[in-house]
Amino acid sequence: MSAIDELDQVPTEVALARQVIGNFEGEIDLGDTPDQYQAELRSVVDAKIAGEDFVVKEEEAPAKVVDLMAALRKSLDSVSTSKKEPARSAATRKSTRAKRRQA
Repeated sequence: MSAIDELDQVPTEVALARQVIGNFEGEIDLGDTPDQYQAELRSVVDAKIAGEDFVVKEEEAPAKVVDLMAALRKSLDSVSTSKKEPARSAATRKSTRAKRRQA
């Protein structure tokens, strides 16, 4: 199965992706974002030239991946079920009249 065939099977996700991409305006300037790989590589090369030892950092454990579509569906389901339950009608309040005093 090709990637294009897989896209045809998830039209809601494609529509959501198109909406998100459509919200971006203007050109992207990659010069504004720092290149962390180049910075790390430069520090390793500089340390090697200076004759220093460098320590390879342990990779952090990957963050928990959340299925956004499932979370969105769950959120929408919880909202829609609360709307389906009718609210209890407020108890009607009996008005109390002031008793007339006789003289």
